[in-house]
Amino acid sequence: MISAGESAVLEFKSSFRWDIKENKLNKNLENVIIKSIAGFLNADGGTLIIGVDDNGKPLGIEKDYSTLKKKDRDGFEQAIMTIIALKLGANICRLALVVFHKVNNLDVCRIVVMPAHQAVYVKEGNNAKFYLRTGVSTRELNIKEAIEYINIRWSR
Repeated sequence: MISAGESAVLEFKSSFRWDIKENKLNKNLENVIIKSIAGFLNADGGTLIIGVDDNGKPLGIEKDYSTLKKKDRDGFEQAIMTIIALKLGANICRLALVVFHKVNNLDVCRIVVMPAHQAVYVKEGNNAKFYLRTGVSTRELNIKEAIEYINIRWSR
């Protein structure tokens, strides 16, 4: 799956909350993960692999473990599900399946995201934003684009 590279239904992220460039915890990176998940939910679903860089090189999520209360796979899954519940809604958790794999002796996390049955918005402060997976990227739609897309996607 990794060797196939990123696509409309596959996205790689280097980490969940460990800033590889700064070599420290950066909780803002969680928002990047949430936007990708929301984009898949609002499209046709997809798979997000955390612990792999954009070129498909496995980096592992062990540094992410070090930022968690429970520093293992269980703690990582709990953190993912908590951020999904907080930013997208607790009802969305059932649409994300978290699976772990060993790649080159490193843990990577695969999140299989099902398509949502209604529009999913990311809570950002007092705002709600709409993200959509288009091609190999996830982008925010403006209000007009979001309304038009939602009317077509979920009015069947």
